[in-house]
Amino acid sequence: MEKKYIYETHLHTTEVSRCGVTHAIDYIPYYIKLGYAGIFVTDHFFNGNCAVDDLLPWEERVDGYCRGYELAKAAGDEQGLSVFFGIEFNFRGDEYLIYGVNKEWLKANPEIMEWDHAELLEEVHKVGGAIVQAHPFRVRDYLRSIYLHPYQVDGVEVYNKGNHVEDDALAFEYAKKYGLPMTSGSDIHKIPADGSLPFGVAFEKRLESGKDYADAIRERRDHDVICHDSDRNKIVEEYTPMLPIYLYDEANNGKRIG
Repeated sequence: MEKKYIYETHLHTTEVSRCGVTHAIDYIPYYIKLGYAGIFVTDHFFNGNCAVDDLLPWEERVDGYCRGYELAKAAGDEQGLSVFFGIEFNFRGDEYLIYGVNKEWLKANPEIMEWDHAELLEEVHKVGGAIVQAHPFRVRDYLRSIYLHPYQVDGVEVYNKGNHVEDDALAFEYAKKYGLPMTSGSDIHKIPADGSLPFGVAFEKRLESGKDYADAIRERRDHDVICHDSDRNKIVEEYTPMLPIYLYDEANNGKRIG
């Protein structure tokens, strides 16, 4: 069987994400030991649970935001693990993983904080990036609603290690209904002490850059979604999240559906 190259697509560092526990450089030997080809550092952006001082000038804030990625990248280059840049972007609790952009793009676009979902997708596409909705059916006590944007994303994270099984099952059916590429990620904040394995995606060919991954999602290239939890493959019937659900159409207009 041809070798598969496995990538972590959803990772947080303690340097940038307030909820992060593991230092950026400590992820490198962990993923190398597990046989991964690379990781994407997707720390919480300024509109999420970000540790960067929001009183800093924009360019300094961006420098601070990229610190976790840059530390991991330097360590990965030394030890032989590919490290790519990503962003976890928050709106009203609905969050999106952005791939294929970089620090320079962020510095040139301080207005990103004012963009709506459609504008964000348009601007990311201009530079060849891609957007994946993260854990779309997640239920937490700090969330008030579920917002689904099938026309303002390039893919859906259908396996998220931090999710409940039912949440992922709904995400899987949602992606299938709208014909959206599926991804998987650990949403890892710390290296697990229990020995449980991370999630990810796998390709037959090695990814050369974050943009390469963005291209793969937008172009719907074949890939495997890695999920080390057989329970998540079950079809969950008659399960509805105990939160209002809003679905957005092609014009980015929302309607409550549940």
